[in-house]
Amino acid sequence: MAEAYDPDDAYAWRRPRRVIDLERFDIPLLHQRSGFDASRIRALADHRMAGCPIRMTPDAIREAIRTGRFNEDATTYLHELITQFDAYDIRVFQAHCGITRYELARAMIACDIRQPLLAEWMNCHAPGYQSTLEHHRTWDLSPRI
Repeated sequence: MAEAYDPDDAYAWRRPRRVIDLERFDIPLLHQRSGFDASRIRALADHRMAGCPIRMTPDAIREAIRTGRFNEDATTYLHELITQFDAYDIRVFQAHCGITRYELARAMIACDIRQPLLAEWMNCHAPGYQSTLEHHRTWDLSPRI
């Protein structure tokens, strides 16, 4: 369920948001698996997780997301990693992690990702999703693309 939207709140785009129900992502298009490139996943994760006592290899990250079995360490690690991504990084991560967007949505829900632009990016993949944010396509304006 989407959070209530206040059109008079200039900071609505910054408020925490949740990824919508997983059932909304259960369509064939979102079950297409990406290729796996361990070196790219390592490059995305290693510098972000340098101070984290929990270590996960790219293979372990892929396996946890694919299976949907998240122990406490995996949940903590993935929450910390994904929360640090911007909208460009989450696309690169999904494209090279050997996972589907459905599996990534499941992981984001399980890890309680509430970073607004990441949640909005994922939610916009669900058919019929209506964004309440005026600038819901902000990731398309990234200077990094």
